[in-house]
Amino acid sequence: MLCYQYDGSLEGFYCCVFESVYAKEEPQAIEPAEAEQVRLFPPKWIETDGEKAARVRKSIPQKISDEALRLVEEVFCSCLEEKELKLLLFLQRGYKQGGTFLRAGQADAQLTPLLAAQRHLWGEAHLLKGFVRFADYNGYLAATITPKNFVLPFLAQHFITRYRNEHFMIHDKTNKVALLYENRQMRIVAAEHIELPEIGEEEAQFQALWKLFYDTVAIEGRENPRCRMTHMPKRYWENMTEVRELL
Repeated sequence: MLCYQYDGSLEGFYCCVFESVYAKEEPQAIEPAEAEQVRLFPPKWIETDGEKAARVRKSIPQKISDEALRLVEEVFCSCLEEKELKLLLFLQRGYKQGGTFLRAGQADAQLTPLLAAQRHLWGEAHLLKGFVRFADYNGYLAATITPKNFVLPFLAQHFITRYRNEHFMIHDKTNKVALLYENRQMRIVAAEHIELPEIGEEEAQFQALWKLFYDTVAIEGRENPRCRMTHMPKRYWENMTEVRELL
C-alpha cells in the first residue's frame, strides 16, 4: 500500500500531485507528517520543491479551469477527511477530461464532497466574522478562535478593513497558527501556544458591560435555546465573551 507523506503545506501537496503524475503512481493515502498512523510499510516522503509546486499550480487553470484551482485551494483549507487523496483524484480526472465535468456540480458523486467541504469552509468563515471577540491588551487587540477549518486567510481582509489603523492578532488554536496585523502588514505564522496576559481593568469593565447589554436586550418570555444554538453554534461559545459562562 503506497502512502505519500508530506510537510502539510499546500506547496507540499502540489509536490505529491507532481510525484503521482510523473512517477505514474497511485497512492492509496496522502497524509501530513504529523499524522499518527500505524502502517505495515513506511510511507514515501515527498519533499517540498517550490518549482514543482509552481508547475502543478500553473497547470490547473491551463488544463482544467480557474474554478478548479479555486476549489482545490479552498478544499485544501477545509477539514474534509482524506482531502489530499480526494483532491488528487479530482485533479487526475481534470487532467484527462478538462473542466467540463465541473458543470455537473452536486450531480457528480466525486464533486459532491468537495463542494460540501468548500461550502462548510465559507460558512464557518462567515460565522466567525461575527463571532470573533477581541480583547484590548494595552492597545494591542487579540482574539482566539477554535475553528474546524483553516479560515484565517478568509477572515484576514474583513478584519484588516475594520481595524486598518490597529495592531491585532487572531490565534487559531485548532491549526496552531496566528494572523498578525502590525504596521499595516499582515502575515500568518506558526503559533502552537500563545499565552495572553491578564486583561486590564478597563477591558474587564467593557467586557462586563457587553455581557450586561447581551443579558438586558434578551426577552425572557421569548428565549429559545435551540434557535440560539442554530444561529450561534455552541462550539464557538468558549471564545465569546457574552456566552462563555453558559458552558
